[in-house]
Amino acid sequence: MKLLLWLLLLPLILIFVAFAVSNRHGVTISLDPTPLSIEVPVYSLVFAAIFVGLVVGGLIAWMRAGRWRRQLRAEQRTVRRLEDELQNGPSAAAPEVPTTKAA
Repeated sequence: MKLLLWLLLLPLILIFVAFAVSNRHGVTISLDPTPLSIEVPVYSLVFAAIFVGLVVGGLIAWMRAGRWRRQLRAEQRTVRRLEDELQNGPSAAAPEVPTTKAA
C-alpha cells in the first residue's frame, strides 16, 4: 500500500516542483478599492487556489455528512441502552411509564 502511495505521489510532487520552477515570475495582486497590492510568484497563487479549493471541498463534505454522523450517534445511544438493558434488566435501563386503565 505504501509503495502504491509513493508511486502515485512521487510523479505528482515532481509535476508541482517543475511547475513552481518554471513559473517564478511575479504577479501583482491589488485589492481594489483599497491601496493594498502585493507581488507574488505565479506558482504561489496556483498552489493557494488549490489549497483553498481542498479546504472548501473538505468543509462541504464534512457538513453534508452531518446527517450520517447524527444518525450514527443516535444508533450508538440505542445500542448502549439495549446493552444496559441486557446486563441489568429492563427496569434498570428505562423506568416504566404508568398506564391508566379505563373501567
